[in-house]
Amino acid sequence: MTPVVRWAVKKVARHAVALGGALTRRVGARPAELRVLTYHRFDGEPQNPFSMRAEAFETQMAWLARERRAVSLDAVTGFVAGRTTLPAGAVLVTIDDGCRSTLTGALPILRRHGIPAVAFLPVGMLGAERATTGFGEATMDWTEVRSLVAGGIAIGAHGWSHCSFGALDEAAMRVEAARARAVLEDRLGVPVEAFAYPFGTRRDFTEASARVLREVGYRMAFTSQHGAVTAEADALVLPRIKIESGEGLWMFRLLCGGGLDAWRVVDETLWRLQASPGNAQRGLVP
Repeated sequence: MTPVVRWAVKKVARHAVALGGALTRRVGARPAELRVLTYHRFDGEPQNPFSMRAEAFETQMAWLARERRAVSLDAVTGFVAGRTTLPAGAVLVTIDDGCRSTLTGALPILRRHGIPAVAFLPVGMLGAERATTGFGEATMDWTEVRSLVAGGIAIGAHGWSHCSFGALDEAAMRVEAARARAVLEDRLGVPVEAFAYPFGTRRDFTEASARVLREVGYRMAFTSQHGAVTAEADALVLPRIKIESGEGLWMFRLLCGGGLDAWRVVDETLWRLQASPGNAQRGLVP
């Protein structure tokens, strides 16, 4: 299957699931539910689901601001712990991989619209050039990360070397998770208690990985499995919704309201295909 055909098939499938969700349930603002949105890059590479155009991101953030839907990581921490409530239809914006366009493309838009967000960083890969990251873009260096923090972005860990935790034994997981947290806190002077599993498919996290993360000090961890976060959710395996490029505001609104929650069926049945890091880089991970 060529990249163009794969792109088209994926879009048809996502649109069909989102529209089906709208027809079979009331997709919209609901109390006691949160959806966590995942972004990666903002360089506008054509037909790359991981690469968002700045204009599209601006439209999405403007809508969140008008609807007052965006909440902070601190608010989500309290919600998952059962201490606080969130507004109906709340969303948390997260950005993975630490790519440079997080600073140059996303931050100005987030600040313009007053949207809180979290950047999950693969700590050992910071400052790497594009040719060595596998992300299609260079990562931020420490000076740039500090600028991100100064701009109001919360920081979480995305491992040390961006490897699948499902492929590691517990000792290696502990090194990846603890080292990333310790270095972030030391270099940035901020608490780091949130983690995003690299790749995040069903093969990339386990009961052991959740236990290790808790033991080394993380309070929340996010996967790439679709669905809503509720106050009863397991804080170490929280779902997220991948926001892809090439989709209109109508689709974004459906996703924020739960339109793609049913994609979890795909997550559960095709996780063996999803698990390959090579497939993730080629855009096969839903």
